[in-house]
Amino acid sequence: MKLSAKPRIAYVADPDLCTPYPSPLAGVATAIASLGIEYIQLDHRNLTIESFRDQIESFKPELIFCMILTPDEVAKVGQFLDQYKPVPAVIWNLEDPNSVVSPKTSYNMIDLSAKYDMWFGIDHKMVPFWKTRAAFLPIAFDEFVFRDEGLDRCYDVSYIGQISHGNVTEMYWPYMKELARYGKKAMMCIDRPMGPPLLPRRLERLLRSKRRRAFLQKLPIWRCLWTNPKDEREKAAIINKSKVHFGISRVRGDWEEMLRQLLPDYPLGADGLFYQVKSRLFQAAGGGALALTDHIPELEEWFEIDKEIVTFEFGNLEALREKLAWYLSHADQREEIARAGYARARRDHTYSARVRQMLDHVRKEL
Repeated sequence: MKLSAKPRIAYVADPDLCTPYPSPLAGVATAIASLGIEYIQLDHRNLTIESFRDQIESFKPELIFCMILTPDEVAKVGQFLDQYKPVPAVIWNLEDPNSVVSPKTSYNMIDLSAKYDMWFGIDHKMVPFWKTRAAFLPIAFDEFVFRDEGLDRCYDVSYIGQISHGNVTEMYWPYMKELARYGKKAMMCIDRPMGPPLLPRRLERLLRSKRRRAFLQKLPIWRCLWTNPKDEREKAAIINKSKVHFGISRVRGDWEEMLRQLLPDYPLGADGLFYQVKSRLFQAAGGGALALTDHIPELEEWFEIDKEIVTFEFGNLEALREKLAWYLSHADQREEIARAGYARARRDHTYSARVRQMLDHVRKEL
């Protein structure tokens, strides 16, 4: 497809991207603007076919670029495109494999993908299954929020994430206990404190209560530092203060069996688990910390392992323990890798870089 150097874009996205807090993806619009691209943002939550048509006709874009996470909303915009699509429409969906199907809706993303001219996803193993042209385009980070601010790296290790789903807790808990070995030098941004063991469901719900969380976090009794950053800037500050930022790529949820039934040929890894390239990896590197994550094959396309980021074998807690201890006691080597990862992330893995990569794919494929 022949796009101009800076094509006018109709950007279809929920400003909050279906999250109850400022979304990590809100920076995509800023990235589009930073490239000198004119765009109009359409909030798909409020669109009707009439308002969609009117705004597209008025703005006259060269491309419709959608960032929509949930099947119901992907279906809604797809129905608009069935009725009116004067220019190609592409979508970058950042929740595969775990939003391909859901027990909460009758839609599945595989069928819905046919309504779009090109589908970009963050799971390269999903590419053959989409019913349209497709490409692997991993998530990235907001370079205007995540950067090295030169703060004192007072945390040995940090983790930002949720472990709320039952089987997610079961999978993540051994790793959380490894990080907790660092006591008050570990910053744990999760939905429960470290120190108490996993409790029966009712007691665990009390411990994880959002209503009580502010009070609980003030108590000085927990093994590790414990907080929940309210937005991306607070997350960036935690990474800025961390020597090592830890992440896990494996994902679990109530969608797993449905996806196996829908796609029996989906190639699971040797451990039988699904995984996902996470934004926190790119945020950690782009925030100047040493990024430490479980190994997945795709990482070798995006970073030089042990020179720009560090990985460990999922399930090998002893190897994780040894790597954490070694890099925390060898500051020169840790900082050398962190600096190299920082340069690579800011060159290749920002939202601005992803928008450019997306446009290059569109020019080549459509």
